[in-house]
Amino acid sequence: MTDREPGDDGLGARLARDLPRYTAPPHVRRAVLETPTAAPRPVWVTPLLSAAATALLLLLVGVGLLPPRAPADPARRLVGAVVTEHTRALRWGVRHQEGLPAAWLTRESGIGVQRIFTGDERLGFVGAEPVYLDRERGMALHYRDVEGHLVTYVVLPAGTLTVPDRRRVQIDRFRPALIRDDGFSAWLWRQGGVACVIVADMAAPDQLDRFKDYYLRVRLATEPFPAE
Repeated sequence: MTDREPGDDGLGARLARDLPRYTAPPHVRRAVLETPTAAPRPVWVTPLLSAAATALLLLLVGVGLLPPRAPADPARRLVGAVVTEHTRALRWGVRHQEGLPAAWLTRESGIGVQRIFTGDERLGFVGAEPVYLDRERGMALHYRDVEGHLVTYVVLPAGTLTVPDRRRVQIDRFRPALIRDDGFSAWLWRQGGVACVIVADMAAPDQLDRFKDYYLRVRLATEPFPAE
C-alpha cells in the first residue's frame, strides 16, 4: 500500500501530453545558466558580526568617557593647572588669608621666599596658601586689583620645564612667556630653580599693558627659591 492515489499516473500522463510546451528564448536561457549560485553563509558569520558590532559600540562609548587628554606641551600643561587653581579661588575664595606664618607656608609648600610682594596701592594682597599642582607642591599668592580682578601668582619646582621662546614678551629687562588659556592670560618664567606663573582674567588686548605692570610689581619684589 502506498500514499499515491489511483488516478495520479493517468493525470500526469494526460498533462504531459496535452499541455503546450514553449522553448525559452536564447537570452533567457543564457541568463539563467550564467547566474552564479550564491554560496550559503556559514552559520558562524552572523554571531561573529554581531559580536564585532557590540565590541565597536563599547569602544566608542569608552572613548567618549575618557577624560580629556592633557596638553603635550609641559608649559601649557602647567599654565592649565594654575588656571584651574585660579578658577577655584575665584569661585570659592582663598583658603588662607594674609598673616599666614611664613615658616608654616614654607614647610607645607616646599617653597621659600627671601622677599615677597605684599601689595601696594594698585594690587592688594589677599592671601597665601600651599598648593599641589601638576604633581608638585608649591605656593600660591593671591592679589586683587582696584578693578576687582583676582591675580594669582604660583611658584612650583621648575624641574626640566622649558619656557617657549616664541611666546616671550619683553617687559623691562625680563622676557616671560605670555600664554592664553580659555579667557585667562598667564606670564610664565623660570627664576632660579622654580617655575613662576601669574594668571588673571585679563585676555583683552587693552588689558595687556596693565597685566605687564602687575608682572613687574610682583617680579621685582619677590624672590622665591626651592626650600628642599
